[in-house]
Amino acid sequence: MNRFTRLSTLVLSLFLVVLLTACGDPTTTSISTTVAATGPTSIPKTVANTTNSTTSNPAVKIKSVATTTQVGDFVKNVAGNRVELVTILKPGVDAHDYEPTSDDSKALAAAQIIFTNGVGLESWLDKTIKNSGTKGVQIVTSDGLKPRPGNSDEEKEGDPHIWFSTENAKKMVDNIAAGLTKIDTAGKDIYEANAKTYKAQIDDMAKQVKILIDTIPTDRRKLVTNHDAFGYFADQFGIKIVGSVIPSFDSTAEPSAQELKELVDKVKAQKVPAIFTESSINPKLAEQISKEARVKIYSNLYGDTLGEAGSDGDTYIKMMLANANNIAGGLK
Repeated sequence: MNRFTRLSTLVLSLFLVVLLTACGDPTTTSISTTVAATGPTSIPKTVANTTNSTTSNPAVKIKSVATTTQVGDFVKNVAGNRVELVTILKPGVDAHDYEPTSDDSKALAAAQIIFTNGVGLESWLDKTIKNSGTKGVQIVTSDGLKPRPGNSDEEKEGDPHIWFSTENAKKMVDNIAAGLTKIDTAGKDIYEANAKTYKAQIDDMAKQVKILIDTIPTDRRKLVTNHDAFGYFADQFGIKIVGSVIPSFDSTAEPSAQELKELVDKVKAQKVPAIFTESSINPKLAEQISKEARVKIYSNLYGDTLGEAGSDGDTYIKMMLANANNIAGGLK
């Protein structure tokens, strides 16, 4: 090969390199485009950066804690798939004498938002929250509600069983929706729509409960339970509370012999048809009153807790209907 031929070959090679460079490498272009598109959201800084108001299933879910089974159920109905929820109290566990665990503390420490019942129900919570060092926003779902008054200085905060009023329950749902919106503004429309739908379901349930209670003759609508937990329910649906085996909002209180005798006398005098036990409380004392007053014992109402999964009380709405059905069956 002469010198001219070698030179021509070299020029042609250089021309081809320049041509390929000008056309661009599609692999390189594709990678750089992907980085530019995903870079800002590949490591999310806040929940708001990763949520989408058009979907109920964001890429990163809000770490949430609810204290009670009822509050947890409300959160599920309002938040849907936008939260990763831990409910501290499990079905069948009494809220009044709960002993928090290390897992509870860990869940609180990681939480972005914490939903509580309030009105003194979770007396064990303040210390646990403090010890956990959580930075989570705390939402007291009873804010704005007027509790039933207590009967002693120990009950100065009022009756904490606020969920037994369906109007209270709907206000709790609204408080939950507002709380979620504070930390996830992109989900505002979803939370409000879910709350509206769920409140309509609560209204429908309340109508069904009224139908069941209305089947009880008026003079037999007299209720005695394990502890003083059903006052809101009784007020709303026209039932008289004659008394409770434990005459306190707190199921851990201990009745005196005199208080038990007075309850037996009331049951006899007012011809109470039945005494109802509660699923989370030992029925021994209620059974004793039943025997002494010579009235039937009727089990079980859901008081401070929802029922186990698969039971007739494993959601708030099912729990309210199950209680109404059991009360109607026991008092007819």
